[in-house]
Amino acid sequence: MEWVDRMNQAIDYVENNLNTEIDYEEISKIMGCPFSVFQRSFTLICGIPLSEYIRNRKLTGAAYELQNTDSKIIDIALKYGYESSDAFSVAFKRMHGVMPAMARKTGVKLAFYCRLSFALTIKGVYKMDYKKVERESFKVIGKRRTTPYGGGTWAIVKSDGSGKTIEDLCGHFYDLGLCFGFFEDGSNDYMCGVEWEKEEVDGFESYTYPAATWLIFEARGGITENVLFNTWQRINQDFLPQSKYRKSELPTIEKYVEWDEASDICKVEILIPVVVKDTLN
Repeated sequence: MEWVDRMNQAIDYVENNLNTEIDYEEISKIMGCPFSVFQRSFTLICGIPLSEYIRNRKLTGAAYELQNTDSKIIDIALKYGYESSDAFSVAFKRMHGVMPAMARKTGVKLAFYCRLSFALTIKGVYKMDYKKVERESFKVIGKRRTTPYGGGTWAIVKSDGSGKTIEDLCGHFYDLGLCFGFFEDGSNDYMCGVEWEKEEVDGFESYTYPAATWLIFEARGGITENVLFNTWQRINQDFLPQSKYRKSELPTIEKYVEWDEASDICKVEILIPVVVKDTLN
């Protein structure tokens, strides 16, 4: 229940500060963990970045005020954090499909995003297998990029020719996805790579993990059934809140053992670097 309460307190804080600057350090204090950890967990649990949730809620509030008050559009824009009416209009139309002035007309269809709320549900009927391993330091080489959405780096490496170089070097295509985190605008810092024990390779970035404790889960099933996303949800909603472990600051890894879109089959190992909760400040 403590985790559920903390999540709801964090949402309370966000909702109470939609018209002011949101202090991410305050969210970190509420959650009792680094903000970057909360931010990653929020995206995996809710399916959208925290920044997108905040934007949707602000624009929901703005639509209400346009329909129910006589406030000027520029005043509403400034109230919800937009520096100009033009920036506000672009964001408003992207979400609602109409310009702000149109929202004041009768019968105009607008979007509404509900306030998030977290509740404890009865789960645990189905087992969740995992392995705990201790690994010494190891290195990954590959292509690291920040893209507007999760998985964008995969689109890059499938078309930039670097996959052929990787195959020549180690005998297979990129099989590791390292998630370094999400930024406030929802963009994803992500690396497609392979484990590598030799010298640096020109044209490729490298990342060296220190010795760490890892939990390994497996997502196996149909790609179109969202098995990978669903496994991440169970890890973040069910396993981690109830276990003695918490994600560390190191990037998580998805190891693509099999990913066949034609056959709609995937087998992905999810590797999470962890620390024991009692060891965190």
